[in-house]
Amino acid sequence: MVKPIGTRFSVKPEDEAAAVAYLRERGFPPASVETDAEGLRVLVFSPLPDDQMSGLVQAIPAHLSAKIGIVVGERPPFSR
Repeated sequence: MVKPIGTRFSVKPEDEAAAVAYLRERGFPPASVETDAEGLRVLVFSPLPDDQMSGLVQAIPAHLSAKIGIVVGERPPFSR
């Protein structure tokens, strides 16, 4: 049996409180908050059943995400 995996969402340290409050208001408080190797704050959510994942995805404050980017070209990991 495969162990369920939680969802992780990275924010800048200065945006942590706003992100946690935003998610709590929507019923998805993180189970814990960690710091990654880059110094970003990582909000960790417990594994959810498939029927609840769409709610979490819609509740994620994308405007506070520290990992938004644009993929251009065929460089790894997006090329074969």
